[in-house]
Amino acid sequence: MTHRKNLAFPALGAGLVLAAGVALAQDKPAARDGKAVFLENKCNTCHTVQSAAIEKKKATTAEAKEEKKSDKKPPDLSGVGLERKPEWIAAYLMKTESIKGEKHERKFRGPEADLKLVSAWLSSLKTKKK
Repeated sequence: MTHRKNLAFPALGAGLVLAAGVALAQDKPAARDGKAVFLENKCNTCHTVQSAAIEKKKATTAEAKEEKKSDKKPPDLSGVGLERKPEWIAAYLMKTESIKGEKHERKFRGPEADLKLVSAWLSSLKTKKK
């Protein structure tokens, strides 16, 4: 009888450790991704990403005034990864690269980790234009 009691305690302990690990894993916030960073930084006030079901949202009054300064229509980014690598996209967002002599309208102001996430996500977009 004593032998069975001794086996119950290690099994109970292992079960508690496993349950605690599962509970901790559920309490962790979901991992952020490039799409979330794109939306958090309001990139969709100018750009659409039709392949990711991201439509251009209506700009606030201040954003609309900024947009009116430029007559350029920002492109849909569904296929940007067909032409650009993450490193180039990050440099463009930081205004150290240009397209046809033009820099990105706004410099990315988030942390470097977010810049890497959004650049990697954008470079993964490879939907050809119709």
